[in-house]
Amino acid sequence: MADYRKGWELLPGSHGCFVCDASGVNPRALGLKIYWNQADKSVHIPYSPDNAWCGYSAVVHGGLTAAVLDEAMAWAVRQVAGEWAFTVDFHLRYKKAVEPGQLYEAVAVVGVVGRKITAEARLMTETGQIVALAEAVFLPGRGLARPQRGEAE
Repeated sequence: MADYRKGWELLPGSHGCFVCDASGVNPRALGLKIYWNQADKSVHIPYSPDNAWCGYSAVVHGGLTAAVLDEAMAWAVRQVAGEWAFTVDFHLRYKKAVEPGQLYEAVAVVGVVGRKITAEARLMTETGQIVALAEAVFLPGRGLARPQRGEAE
């Protein structure tokens, strides 16, 4: 796991967002913290899912894993491209079950920035074992992709 105290920027979260709302406006938000590492231009989201996130007994719902990885890539795109973008294509490969009560880290980086923006993310265990891999294509929002009311842009 990365050491988030060494000069990484804690990003503000999006007002009302299901994954990263830090304002408290969304009572159902997961409230995950998002860190930006300027040195390697990567986003990191540490999280430890609990039993409430399970679809099957002792297996975290795959949709939540997808949401966390999509969020990591979206923030990486925002940091690198300087604006919000829409996810228009998303592919995810699960390599191992995500278990409640374990510590995981989502890490995302941006690939190509142009008319379309590509990004990739991985979800890892505390020991660095990859449990899920994602890649996505984003379209720049051109002012249309905005956070919910209340967040400064």
